[in-house]
Amino acid sequence: MEGTKYPDHFTDFLKFLCEKYHMDRSLLFVEYSSRSPPPLKGTRAGYYEGLLSYREKDGHSEFLITVFKASREPLLTLAHEFAHLVKNLKSGNFDKHLRPPDDAAERTLDNQAINDLAEFRELDRLS
Repeated sequence: MEGTKYPDHFTDFLKFLCEKYHMDRSLLFVEYSSRSPPPLKGTRAGYYEGLLSYREKDGHSEFLITVFKASREPLLTLAHEFAHLVKNLKSGNFDKHLRPPDDAAERTLDNQAINDLAEFRELDRLS
């Protein structure tokens, strides 16, 4: 995460998420990208504010969370993509293809992201 200008509290929030969900930080890469985000799949207008990617390298899983600078709420986007990661790790399912958003699943992940961000902000406020 060197050499990139991240939004305020971005790296601290990432550390919080990794600790909360016991994620090995060495397996997770995070990109804050100025590239144009891809359009949503399906019939809905809009674009992806973040993406989760997965690959196997030398027999180990590696994950990349991309948060696009076009994101309206970069910390919330980070938390949302991290929620996808946690869900995928629990299920063992890592689909590499973009699909149209599943509203119910996305709402569940949004709620988890909102709660994680609120918890982080409360801890930050108390410290």
